Amino acid sequence: MSTAHPGTVMVDRYRLVQLAATDLAAAEAWEAHDQILDRPVRVTFVDGPYASAALDAARRAALVADPRLSRVLDVGSTDLGAGQRSYIISEPYRGSSLTEVVSGGLVDAQQARAVVGEAAAALEAAGQRGVHHLALRPEAVRVDGHRVVVTGLGIDAALAGVDGGRDHITGAGAAAADARDLVALAYYALTARWPGDSLDEPWIAPDAVRPLPAQRDEHGVVPVSTLVPHVDPELDSLVRRTFGSDSPDALTTPGDVVAALAPWGEVSVVAALPQFVQPSTEPPVRSSVMGAVGTGAALPGTPPPAPPVRRPASGRIARSAAVGGAAGAAAAAAVPAQSTQAIPPVAAPTAAQAPVPPVQATAAMAPVPQQPAPAQQPVAAYGAAPAAAYGNQAYPTAQGAPVQQQTAHAPVPPPPGGGEPRTDTGGFASSPAPKRRGVNPTPIVLGLVVVLVLAGALWAVSKVMSSPSSPPAAESPVATDDAGGGAAAEEPTDEESSEASETPEVRPVIQSGDQLDPEGDGQHPEAVDLAYDGDPSTFWYTMYFNTPDFAGLRSGLGYVVELEDAAPVTSITLNTNSEGGRVEIRATSRDKPTDGPVLAEGSFSSETKLDLKEETVADSFVIWITELPSTNGKNYLELNEIVLS
Repeated sequence: MSTAHPGTVMVDRYRLVQLAATDLAAAEAWEAHDQILDRPVRVTFVDGPYASAALDAARRAALVADPRLSRVLDVGSTDLGAGQRSYIISEPYRGSSLTEVVSGGLVDAQQARAVVGEAAAALEAAGQRGVHHLALRPEAVRVDGHRVVVTGLGIDAALAGVDGGRDHITGAGAAAADARDLVALAYYALTARWPGDSLDEPWIAPDAVRPLPAQRDEHGVVPVSTLVPHVDPELDSLVRRTFGSDSPDALTTPGDVVAALAPWGEVSVVAALPQFVQPSTEPPVRSSVMGAVGTGAALPGTPPPAPPVRRPASGRIARSAAVGGAAGAAAAAAVPAQSTQAIPPVAAPTAAQAPVPPVQATAAMAPVPQQPAPAQQPVAAYGAAPAAAYGNQAYPTAQGAPVQQQTAHAPVPPPPGGGEPRTDTGGFASSPAPKRRGVNPTPIVLGLVVVLVLAGALWAVSKVMSSPSSPPAAESPVATDDAGGGAAAEEPTDEESSEASETPEVRPVIQSGDQLDPEGDGQHPEAVDLAYDGDPSTFWYTMYFNTPDFAGLRSGLGYVVELEDAAPVTSITLNTNSEGGRVEIRATSRDKPTDGPVLAEGSFSSETKLDLKEETVADSFVIWITELPSTNGKNYLELNEIVLS
């Protein structure tokens, strides 16, 4: 049973996230996260009798740098609670394997040439470094957009018990085996059949998907042209040369496959698939379950609409409607019920009229019966009938407006100062709304804004007019000979003039930086910009070595700093996460990192300040590491920031 679980942290660095797919019986793959470099990785635990051979193969594969090969990042063993387990850290697998691609639809001839050509170019680069795959199959080739990646270089063959470097397969035989499997991949992409050696082997997991074997006849594997109409004749000829029983000119290296397939176009397998198996590019359409409700229909659970507010055809609703209603009810008791006199319009009160005193309603006041509205009659002139003769008459209303039933109102005693008595209007007040008294602040604010703008403009004009348009000219020396003993003013000397016109001091500004590994393949070139990006939390770092002296593999490593212009430098400060080691500073170029005198040297610390022996004017400085420092218990350097002064 596996001792690895989601959340397990290996070697204080790699946190396991979830299991990943693999077709190797002696391997257990996990998706993981590198907590130091904050990046996703793939962890593969290898077990069985060939675990040590797989680790050796992984170390050899790590020496091959090609973007079409899955890069090996770390190799080692750790104890997860049930004994030591060997592991291999590599880049995460992205995209789809060739098995998944063919399961969605056969690949056309042009895309088959492109995919196999890219894989052949990668294996040719590995073969030149003495590393061969020897276990090439559809699951070992992945397509990620326009990129082809070959996985398991040398590692899968080691777990299968085949090692091209030390087994019975020689280097030439291993290259020929890879070339044969590359042509088998092209045949598989076109026909979904595998013409190579059988994959029903114990080193492949029992639940892995195995392709169907290719059909054969008396001449060997059935040609592609027999199964696929209008196939590329060059691909058909390549298959006949490789798997024909009477073919004398078989391929010997992956380079022969590259030459046979070149040139090829851009990899775009998904675009070449039939339309019905391509992934949809349209966003999902969201629809509501209530979409079938018709226009104007209420949704379930919607409350009924509120009734409309009925307002009178004329006049304004008074706030003291209860008082007016009570007064009207009292006056209606003394008015004949069958009065047919039309009600004249009520004149608005004047300023001389006093407010109407409130009328207290009593229990003796009977409600006034509602009378039907008579036909519209001519309105009599104002004053034609006394106020007591007004009956329950309705005002004429506009068509469609609700008819308000009016009641007679009791006459109000005349005001103390004399004048005509005024009739109370009951619930409908005929007086206009009172006007709000106060000061409108808008003109005041606008006036203040205008004053401030004018004051600012006048101040700006005065400043411009008062400042001189040009600096005052220096007064010319005048000789004073009035007394006969005066002397002319002295003019500045040439040295003073040159000092006054001296240009400003040039400061060192880093334009670019790069790692220097003249005896190796490079020291993480993807992170070189992090050594001078102004962010102390990021860093450039070297590879791990077993001993501080680079395990005897190198005499030194370096980092070159190139300035925008040649500038004087007196000290160089290195902010690192490392301690110890040895570093030297030289004013030289990347082509000759160890030429020239050593300007400063010292050991690494969190803030390594190296003062140069003398001020040096140059446009390129080399930081040369002769002994690796210690970082997190390992022999490598983490360089956070470079500061020149």
